Amino acid sequence: MAKTILTIAGSDTLAGGGLQADLKTFEHYQLFGLTAITCIAVVEEDEFVIQDLSANLLKQQLQTILDVVDLSGIKIGLIHRPESIQVIKDFLVKQAVPIVLDPVLAFKETTEVYQSEYRHLLMQELFPLVDLVTPNLKEAELLSQIEITDEASMKKAAQVIHQAGQTAVVIKGGQRLLGTQAIDLYYDGKTFEVFRMPKLEAKTINGAGCTFASAIASNLVLGKTPLEAIELSKEYVYQAIQQGIMLKNGEGNVWYQEDRDR
Repeated sequence: MAKTILTIAGSDTLAGGGLQADLKTFEHYQLFGLTAITCIAVVEEDEFVIQDLSANLLKQQLQTILDVVDLSGIKIGLIHRPESIQVIKDFLVKQAVPIVLDPVLAFKETTEVYQSEYRHLLMQELFPLVDLVTPNLKEAELLSQIEITDEASMKKAAQVIHQAGQTAVVIKGGQRLLGTQAIDLYYDGKTFEVFRMPKLEAKTINGAGCTFASAIASNLVLGKTPLEAIELSKEYVYQAIQQGIMLKNGEGNVWYQEDRDR
């Protein structure tokens, strides 16, 4: 029987990240993807503008899925609206499947007060209900309130996030740390594991974080261990960056092309 996986996420109109990236990733892993949309992101004057869907509409979407589908896994991306966090929490407590949360936090249009409230709600209400959180370097700094400049400070941040949220964490180092290696760090409260690959000189990186998290969720649904899931997903994203598509504004999206060699 086909396995089903839900993404609770925003819509990225340019389809590099968001639910569009999640669905493409689910399809790669031969999983049937479903969506519950939290918000819609568009570009105005070279900046993303986020339009929220109401918490009630999100609740209706999740109830529809609960009534009709037996899920095999869940991936959570951009929520954006604090009121929606409680709706998602109420949904998650009814699930017993692998859950990966990508805690998207970099909202340029919001105040520090909003950011602080949102971070607190995420860590208090959702982190304890999921199997893994996947912040990027900036998000890990915001969650831990630790400046990350090297592998040692990544480990300190991971410990703080784990202690606060009582969940495993993988910090996506990406291109931001110095050196020739793209480093991701996993911590489950007991053990650190570091994943390294050579950095790519490519502009096609939009959506890499979303794709990494949804690939991990997919691999967990398929029965992989967390470490296996992270390693396989890192390779998948690496290829998606290499094969990505350029946009006319000079940026580029990740894109794993299934039939590239055919």
